[in-house]
Amino acid sequence: MSEEIKSPKIVREAEVPTFGPGHDESHYISVPIKQFYSLENIGNVGVCMMAPGDETVVFAIEAEDDGTAPHQYGPCDEFYYILEGEFTLWWGKDAEALDNSAVLKPGDCTHYPTGWKYKVKNTGDVPAKFVYFLTSPPGIVRRFD
Repeated sequence: MSEEIKSPKIVREAEVPTFGPGHDESHYISVPIKQFYSLENIGNVGVCMMAPGDETVVFAIEAEDDGTAPHQYGPCDEFYYILEGEFTLWWGKDAEALDNSAVLKPGDCTHYPTGWKYKVKNTGDVPAKFVYFLTSPPGIVRRFD
């Protein structure tokens, strides 16, 4: 049995369309993103770009969808690596009361394991950017209001 060997793939940021406010109003994303890769049953990799004051909706990465967060990603994991700017991250179990917070700066990396709701806001005074990776386990069901 022979496996097909794939060459490395290079994607240039300038060639990737931007989704979200100001770019594609029909897209469900609440802040501008560029999705570089979508790998079946593995995950999505992209970049999120936020102006000062921009804030995401509340995301849920929980096994059961209680319907309280605008975006439910299902039981998965998400990672952010901060490239530029400053973000404040809020997380908790209740979409209306995210009780925990942390400030994120360039070089910081976050991991959101299954079981949380969270949002981020550019709380700095310059445009900010982070790389994200969102896992896509087989059979996952997502909801985007």
